[in-house]
Amino acid sequence: MHDYSDVSERKLIVKFFSSIGFCATFAMAFIALVNTTYILSSTLFLSAFIYAWAFRINNNVENSASTILYNLYALMIYLVVTGGVQGTGPIWIFIVSPVTFSIRGFRRGIIDIVLFLLAVTLAFYLAQTLNIYHYQPSGLPYRILLSFIIVAMLSGYYEYSRNKYNHKIITLSKKNEYLATIDPLTGLPNRRFIISQLETFKRALCYDETPFVIVLCDVDNFKKINDEYGHGVGDNALVYLADLLKKSLPNDALASRWGGEEFLVAMPNASTKDALEVANTIHTNLSNYPLKTEFGDINMTISIGVVQANEKQTIDLDIKRADELLYKAKEQGKNITCSE
Repeated sequence: MHDYSDVSERKLIVKFFSSIGFCATFAMAFIALVNTTYILSSTLFLSAFIYAWAFRINNNVENSASTILYNLYALMIYLVVTGGVQGTGPIWIFIVSPVTFSIRGFRRGIIDIVLFLLAVTLAFYLAQTLNIYHYQPSGLPYRILLSFIIVAMLSGYYEYSRNKYNHKIITLSKKNEYLATIDPLTGLPNRRFIISQLETFKRALCYDETPFVIVLCDVDNFKKINDEYGHGVGDNALVYLADLLKKSLPNDALASRWGGEEFLVAMPNASTKDALEVANTIHTNLSNYPLKTEFGDINMTISIGVVQANEKQTIDLDIKRADELLYKAKEQGKNITCSE
C-alpha cells in the first residue's frame, strides 16, 4: 500500500521557513547596519547565517527543524531583552506560534510554546530589572504576553483541527486503497493488485535475475457446485479455497483472486520445481480436507498451470502461457497440474 509518511511535507516546510527566515533576518540586518546599530546588525547576520545552515542540512529534518526553531526563539528573546528598534522588538514574537506548530506539530508544539512563553516572561523581567530597556507604558509587556497567549491558543486549535482532519483523510484513503486492491469475498488481493506485484517481480527478474513463478488455479466443476447447492455454498467454497491456498503457500508467495473461480499465485525466488511441490500440497490438502456444508462434505478439486516467468516476455504473455497450461490440465482430466 501507499506510504502516507509526512517526511516529504516536513522537508518542504523546513525549507520554506529556513528560506523566509534567512531573507527576513538578512534584510533587517542590512537595515540595522545602515542605521549603525552594529550589535543588532551582527545578531541578525548571525541569525541569517544559522537559517542558511539549517536550509543546507534539510536532509536531516529533525536537526534542521530544531535549528530553525531555537534560532528563532533565541532571536526573539534577544529582541525582547533589548527592545529591538525603538521598543518594537517584542512584536516579532507573534510569528513564533504558527511557525512552531507548523514545524513541531500539535503535541510537541505545545511544550515548545509553553517553554518559550516562560523564557519571554523572564526576558521582559530581566529587561526591566537590569535596566536594559524600559517599556512604555509599563503595562505593555503584560499586554504583549496576553496577546501572545491568545494567538498561541488560536494557532494550537488550528493545528489540532488540521491534524484531526488529516487523520480522517488518511484513514479514508487507506480504506479506499484497501477496497481497491482486495477482493471483498475472499479477502485476497484482487487482479489489479497482483498485476502490480507481477510487474515488480518482472523488473527484479530483468535487472537482478531474480526468478519467479506464476501458478494459475481454477476450481473444477464450479458451475455444478453453484447449480446443486446454490451460490451461497459456491461463495463459501471460494472463501474456503482462498484460506487453503494461504495455508499451503510459502511465506513469500502471494495468492490472489484472479476472477470468478480462478486464483493466481505469484512465487518470487522460486523455480518450477518449487511451484510443482506447492501445487502438489494444494491438491493433497483439498483431498484431505473437504468443504463442510449443511448438505454434507464437498470434495473440491482444482486444475493448475505453472510457468516460470520469462524475462524476454511480457507479464501478459506469461499469464497466457499459464492459462494454456491450466486448460491443458482440464483437458487431461482435471485435478492435475501442468507445467512447461
